[in-house]
Amino acid sequence: MAIIFVFIDGIGFDSAHADNPFACVPQPFLQTLLGGPLIAESVTYQPERRVLLKALDATLGVPGLPQSGTGQTALFAGINAAQLVQRHQTHFPPTTLHETLRQRSILQRGRAFGTSAFANAFDEGFWQALATRKLRKSASVIAAEGAGVYFRTQHDLAHGHALSWDITNHVMHQRHPDLIQPIDAFTAGMNLVTLAQQHVITLYETFLTDLVGHGRTTIDTSEVVTRIDRLVGGILRHLRPHDSFIISSDHGNFERPHEKSHTTNPVPLLVVGPACDTLHHIHDISQVADALEVAMTHA
Repeated sequence: MAIIFVFIDGIGFDSAHADNPFACVPQPFLQTLLGGPLIAESVTYQPERRVLLKALDATLGVPGLPQSGTGQTALFAGINAAQLVQRHQTHFPPTTLHETLRQRSILQRGRAFGTSAFANAFDEGFWQALATRKLRKSASVIAAEGAGVYFRTQHDLAHGHALSWDITNHVMHQRHPDLIQPIDAFTAGMNLVTLAQQHVITLYETFLTDLVGHGRTTIDTSEVVTRIDRLVGGILRHLRPHDSFIISSDHGNFERPHEKSHTTNPVPLLVVGPACDTLHHIHDISQVADALEVAMTHA
């Protein structure tokens, strides 16, 4: 069994309302899967079809708005990071939890059962930005380093052996126009499954939703929802019966685009495949990693 974990930064799980892009933009692939769009009214658990959609608490019992630094650490490492540091920390994981993230991440745990993979592509510019401290390491990068997984390059992306954070390669195409060409999100989903079927667990991260939610890009919300839906469609096209596909997030934001701050909404947990058996009972984002480890033991 291969497990594909798609982390979508900053998507809360909200009801249908006029501001919620997930309630307003057609999602044919999710509609077919769930009977509705990615909103609270579509909650379902169908063990016979091995399809699950539920809400996960992202506040973790700590006052204030959930944030990326502690939320992603909780999600990837299976710890209540916000309680451990007694606050929700923005942007990047708390320094005191870096080693825990390296040692307890889902990628590190996957090594006990086979190999783990990080599907995102990084070019030299990313590593130079880290070296010059223009960027800091995200939770996913810290987790991948701790697990010793291969960091994919723009050349892997060009051959369909990696994914870009914006799903469709447009940003990487601007940086490497002679090497990288834009692709449809459906193709990206198929590429992700092909990659993931060589490993026990594969992590892919997109933070396009978070950028849109904070107004840091001009890409329209409807385009983002369409990309996510088509990514899901591509994954489902090649997903084997014994494979599992998971989507979750770290905090709410995108579901209320007119509010530029985060929200206290829960985040979605979408599961397709045998991992439904171990994930249907969890209630907050700090429980995802442990449940995925149990699912890996059944691979």
